[in-house]
Amino acid sequence: MNVLVVGGSGQFGRKTVARLLRDPDVSRVVSMDVAPPAPWFLRSIEEHADKFRFARGDISQLEDLLDIISRHSIDRLVNWAMVMTLDPVPRLNTKVGILGMCNVFEAARLSGVKRVVYASSETVYGSQADYGDRDVTEDDRLYMGPGHFYALAKRLAEIMAEEYSQVYGLECTGLRPCIVFGHGAKEPFVVRWFSDIVSLPAVGEPMRYEIDGKSLWSLLCPDDIAEFTRLLLHAPSSPHPVYNLGGPPLSLRDVADAVRRYIPDAQITFGDERGREELPWKVSCARAQEDFGFSVMPLEEAVLIHINDARLEAGLPPIGA
Repeated sequence: MNVLVVGGSGQFGRKTVARLLRDPDVSRVVSMDVAPPAPWFLRSIEEHADKFRFARGDISQLEDLLDIISRHSIDRLVNWAMVMTLDPVPRLNTKVGILGMCNVFEAARLSGVKRVVYASSETVYGSQADYGDRDVTEDDRLYMGPGHFYALAKRLAEIMAEEYSQVYGLECTGLRPCIVFGHGAKEPFVVRWFSDIVSLPAVGEPMRYEIDGKSLWSLLCPDDIAEFTRLLLHAPSSPHPVYNLGGPPLSLRDVADAVRRYIPDAQITFGDERGREELPWKVSCARAQEDFGFSVMPLEEAVLIHINDARLEAGLPPIGA
């Protein structure tokens, strides 16, 4: 199996690359991005460096995708390229989130790559208030009101995938992740909250919030996404076209408690301002469990991985369990 991971230098991409490199059934993993991999990430995959290739490419250029797929004999394609911001950047969002996504499907079609895994998002659901006090499932009617560009682009990606599957026979599977927290995440603000609360104490720096840290969110780490992607790529198709990915409702204070399990003197403080609970935080992931036996890892395990990623970049020794 030769896999191309588009957006391979980002948070989702590098974890997917690392997980696939450890899979004995994978012969080559190609990371395509406009930015090269971070040095600390390259150190983390040294054991499997012979299977790894980086290819500079722009997802908005169909020719870049076609060239890389051809040169590396790609037979599986993963798209994690995205603009992770809620700021108004309409042209960039269009190039990456809409044209870029279409280019991935088109490149797969033209190159004979039948298996594609791509990123959707829980933002297609709107807010938890739209569903009341219950779990949101993949069968719920999706939110199509006046949302932000990112959410609408992800909904359009699902429509594209469905049409490419119907017309050209591609086997496409979309993932609707909830809040993904991991080292190096910068945008949007909620993701940054959950990244900094682990990354900064991991290297001895304090973290202070103006909010009270009690708002609930459905969380998972990028390693969860990487493992579920690996499972999907091993399957010629999936029983369902999209899957929710997320864990039980948790707060920043819950993550702080997990950090202190490994770093007892971590300086994490909260203010009095009530945070916002906008996205669904009660999300059913039963479909992923039923179809693939998958569930997200426990919070403490995810936090330890996050801590040690931050320490690796800082040149510090890892912390043990």
